[in-house]
Amino acid sequence: TRLMPKFTLEEIRQADNGHEGFCTDCELFTRDGCEPDAEFYDCPECGQDLVFGAMQAVICGHIDIV
Repeated sequence: TRLMPKFTLEEIRQADNGHEGFCTDCELFTRDGCEPDAEFYDCPECGQDLVFGAMQAVICGHIDIV
């Protein structure tokens, strides 16, 4: 079983304010220019369309707040 990536609320807020996107494959914030509700944007690291906006990643259960 894969563990869900965990970030602090401050890290998620910074990513949200900076319009960073979270890749569910890389499990990192890898993309700039993402709206908070973005879904399935392309990842510049792995090339897959698995990037979500920071808040959308939380809502969809891809990342957890610690």
